[in-house]
Amino acid sequence: MFDKDFWSEIWDTVLSQKWRSLMTAFGVFWGIFMLVILIGAGMGLNNGLVGKMMELPTNSIFLIPSETGMSYQGFSQGRLWNLNMRDTIIFKRAFPKEISNITLIDYVHPGSTQLITHNNRNGEYKVVGVMPSYLHNIPQKLIAGRFINEIDIQESRKVCVIGTEVQKNFFPNEDPINRPITIDNVTYTIVGVVKNTNSMIIIELDPAEGIQLPLTTEQQVYSKGDKIGQMIITLQKQFPASDYQEKLQTLVKSLHQIHPKDQSALITFNLANMLNQYSYLFIGLNILIWIVGLGTLLAGLIGISNIMLITVKERTQEIGVRRALGAMPEVIIRQIMCESLVLTISAGILGLGMGTYALSALRNALPDDGSSVFTNPYVPFLPAIAALVVLVLGGLFAGWLPAKRALAIKAIEALREE
Repeated sequence: MFDKDFWSEIWDTVLSQKWRSLMTAFGVFWGIFMLVILIGAGMGLNNGLVGKMMELPTNSIFLIPSETGMSYQGFSQGRLWNLNMRDTIIFKRAFPKEISNITLIDYVHPGSTQLITHNNRNGEYKVVGVMPSYLHNIPQKLIAGRFINEIDIQESRKVCVIGTEVQKNFFPNEDPINRPITIDNVTYTIVGVVKNTNSMIIIELDPAEGIQLPLTTEQQVYSKGDKIGQMIITLQKQFPASDYQEKLQTLVKSLHQIHPKDQSALITFNLANMLNQYSYLFIGLNILIWIVGLGTLLAGLIGISNIMLITVKERTQEIGVRRALGAMPEVIIRQIMCESLVLTISAGILGLGMGTYALSALRNALPDDGSSVFTNPYVPFLPAIAALVVLVLGGLFAGWLPAKRALAIKAIEALREE
């Protein structure tokens, strides 16, 4: 059915109009190339955002005090308040089985910076008191030294962990570990360096641009007592954070005399909800990618169909002669559709290969330190197979109308064609 002479005839027909065939095939090439690039870009963003969030304890609830928006029990509107150490004890008593860990955080001056000096260099950066678990609660990675540990907390040691941007300013060509740095006239020893691993998730402090102290040290140096600026409450996996977020809000408001309906006094959110929002975002993005990519591919297929119609018109006499010599209708249809398939699949496979190569080159060019929100762009196996199936079906579609046009040619009329 498909002997060597048949395929030879197909290629001769395609190559007889090289420029036309090239320009026609380019539309399909570009369509599949763009589809591959868009799919890969979507996967890269998904890996960079959702993938990095999956590395965090997503079953966590953030509690951040803010100004009260309503007066209540003798307290005026606009009151500033803080969480405190007593709250942690009450939370654990209220939810003994549910709570896995409570991370305490306190900024020296929320929203403002502190004066940092070292030798003849100075700068202003945010300073925060943290606990050891803070390293795993926000997107950051330790790249040198160590993080704050339990002994630092217990002994209120004057040590600190600096961000990569702080290191660039004060120790551009030096190892900062065990070097001194002064914060508001108090000297600390640098024990570690961290970087931000996801710039899309920054909660008050970008780790790369700040300095982290042991929480107890920060409270002692700045006379904070037991005040806490923020809390991150991590629950056991079997207890979804979304089920306990409102319960914690109610408990906190009752402990600090805040109106139950005051929505501005306490900012709460959980990473699981953020993860779901990102997931829905990427579902929509993937749908848009396929719409745009398939639209571009369809334009190329329509171009092939139009060119095949022109080709059939130009070969009217040839087709008429073949019909007059007894060529069966399915033979004519098969030849026209195979010519369309050859153009479509050749251009499509080339576009698929070039798109995959471009994504590979981009993947190699990206930093491998995990700092980019665009990570490991690639085309998954199933979408690649789906693209090939679309190519084949599109090629058949592009050849069907010209084939019907060729089949409608009557031998006697074709022989009269000039």
